[in-house]
Amino acid sequence: MGYAAEIPRRSWFAYFELLSERASSHPLRLEVEAGQGASWRMEQALPLVGIDVESREPGSLEVTVGTLRREFTHHVSEPEHVHLLMDDEGNIQCIRIEDRDGARSLLYFEGGEPVPAWFHAEAPGADGAASWA
Repeated sequence: MGYAAEIPRRSWFAYFELLSERASSHPLRLEVEAGQGASWRMEQALPLVGIDVESREPGSLEVTVGTLRREFTHHVSEPEHVHLLMDDEGNIQCIRIEDRDGARSLLYFEGGEPVPAWFHAEAPGADGAASWA
């Protein structure tokens, strides 16, 4: 069944730094739902390079995937919410980043090995369980 939790904004930097370190090179597939039926999706998962909270543009997020020969960076301006969808064992099924305009970036970890969320809704600083709608 699984559950969802919102990562509070004040925890984004630390959480994504930890996740990037521990899930580096894990295959990640990206989808973007921009509203009005517009969407975009990577056909193939690429290894995670990192998920960064940008200091140049405060509050923006960058998701970088790729190999030594090619890298792709997805920039999310003005993100408002970050949700984790986890399975019953606490592994990430999807990370959803929603920006101010309602566009959603969906990050799916693929491959044989699960990626632990290292985050719990009951943890200090967490905002509690969130609906996944």
